[in-house]
Amino acid sequence: MKAKFETQQKLLEIIPQFLKDDLNSTELNLSLRDKKKIWLVAVGKGSVQMASQIMKQYDGQIHDGIVISDHQDFVSNKIQVFCGSHPLPDSNSVAASYEVLDFVRNIPSGDTLIFCISGGTSSLLTIPPFGIEIKEIQQLYNLLLRSGASIHEINIIRKHVCELKGGKLGEELEHINLISIIESDVPGDDISTIGSGPTVPDPSTFIEAVQILKNLRIWDRVTISIQEHLIGGMEGYIPENPKPNEFNSKNHRVELLSGSINLKKRIIRFLEKEGYQTWVKEESYSGSVQKVAKEICGKAISILSGNDDINIPAALLYQGESSVKVRGSGKGGRNQELALMAALSFEGQHSISLLSMDTDGIDGPTDVAGAIVNSNTTLGARKREIEPEQFLSDNDSYEFHKQMKTHIRTGSTGINLMDLQVVLID
Repeated sequence: MKAKFETQQKLLEIIPQFLKDDLNSTELNLSLRDKKKIWLVAVGKGSVQMASQIMKQYDGQIHDGIVISDHQDFVSNKIQVFCGSHPLPDSNSVAASYEVLDFVRNIPSGDTLIFCISGGTSSLLTIPPFGIEIKEIQQLYNLLLRSGASIHEINIIRKHVCELKGGKLGEELEHINLISIIESDVPGDDISTIGSGPTVPDPSTFIEAVQILKNLRIWDRVTISIQEHLIGGMEGYIPENPKPNEFNSKNHRVELLSGSINLKKRIIRFLEKEGYQTWVKEESYSGSVQKVAKEICGKAISILSGNDDINIPAALLYQGESSVKVRGSGKGGRNQELALMAALSFEGQHSISLLSMDTDGIDGPTDVAGAIVNSNTTLGARKREIEPEQFLSDNDSYEFHKQMKTHIRTGSTGINLMDLQVVLID
């Protein structure tokens, strides 16, 4: 059995595998030969990195650009950088979004726009419909994020309470050549869901948005202004988002980046060099955090029990996005909650350690990326008269990991490639 410190150190060494350089560096072969001007817009938590890479490769061809990020940074003298808020949009998000709208409307006909979209765009690119205040949108987003809804369901609603999402910004760009570069942060890589699809057609409807809110039992907690807007869309008074068969796509090209695939390959190489037999869940997971934790822990314990064909030492790798139904009053994020569930499941087992983190460096409304736990974490907590079940029932995983010093802190990573779980079985 490897020492606890040694195994946890191996998990920490995984993080630099995707922080040290760009995961999409081999993919941006855009063949920009247009003699007219080329413009650049980038939005999302990965916007600074994506814009910087574009400028590095095509600096001489880019005329002007604008970036909306969740943090201030420098890209180029040609690029204006605006800050918005995530995960809840604020007045800065709205002001920056109007800057983008004004910018793209003034691009001359026939020119080319490179539009980079990454995770976080749904919050950073926000203009509320007429008659709806940003504070109402904030309240709606907060309800959704605590409801247990999937990212697909959440973004259907977001697309119908914004003047840019759901392809509406794309309608403003039909006079130019548009290249959408989309970095996926959602299971299934649905381009209409990533960043709420501002430049691509939207197959969802107002009816679906209302039904989701009712199914989640939060319709009555949504403000009257938003209810009236959604009902107006259902009844045809407000136009639907552009649909695939209505969208003018002859001048629009979409490049979907597979940074998550490159991330998996890089981590696998690292772990195999360390002597682990690796197993990767090829499909990105989704669903409740309880379901995901049960799947991950079940696989690990099966290997440990000899009921699997994977040999020890083994490493398991998962990526996806779970959802949390918040019932308590505590603080946390889906990765911290998953790690706490895993710690309880692994309690007293042979040596098992788990890393669970958001690749953007921010897990939920907290200042940490996630947590690292092992089969001794909750045993150690009980010796200190800390009851992990109480923290879990109150959705207070942040405080549990704070007390046990199991947090992962990276700060903003500049990428957003879903959540990552790595399990080491020694």
